[in-house]
Amino acid sequence: MKVDTGIIGVVVIIGVLMVGCPTYSVWQQNKAGEAELARAEQNRQIAIQEAKAKEESAKSLANAEVIRAEGIAKANKIIGDSLNNVSDQSNSV
Repeated sequence: MKVDTGIIGVVVIIGVLMVGCPTYSVWQQNKAGEAELARAEQNRQIAIQEAKAKEESAKSLANAEVIRAEGIAKANKIIGDSLNNVSDQSNSV
């Protein structure tokens, strides 16, 4: 009885596919999981950098408000002092 080499080849290919497909599927899922983890880590790093930028911006805005308030306080003192001087001058007349 002569066995056809084509049939043996098909049986071997089917056997390889039966073993290889599940292994490939597991490998593919593993790689997809690694890619998803890398994306999540990158998104986390982006969120951290954005938060740091917002913090820096808030600190700069707060410092600007302090400087502005100091300027207003000085201006108010100058106005108050000048009003006191005018009041003192009118009282002495």
